[in-house]
Amino acid sequence: MQISSLLFMVGIVSACSNMPGLHKTVILQGNQVEDTRLEQIQPGMAQVDVQRILGTPLVRDAYHPDVWHYTFMSTLSTGEQIAHQNVKVTFDKNKKVQSVERIQ
Repeated sequence: MQISSLLFMVGIVSACSNMPGLHKTVILQGNQVEDTRLEQIQPGMAQVDVQRILGTPLVRDAYHPDVWHYTFMSTLSTGEQIAHQNVKVTFDKNKKVQSVERIQ
């Protein structure tokens, strides 16, 4: 009796989880970089100035310390991806901005 009641409850809960109209939570991860802030980054700019404008990069590769990645993802609690953004800032040997690119 207890097992059948438990299975019934699990079935009800799982059936309701995909009903239209139920609240879906938006999950934000990473650094969202607005175009106005990205336009402020210029070649020759120091790393400290880039960090002041864009914030701390999400990824600093140990094998490529001269490349910073600002990644942003927005998904629903259902797993559906709403937005994805990737910005790559590359520095030269003097730790000055060499290039900035938005990767889609």
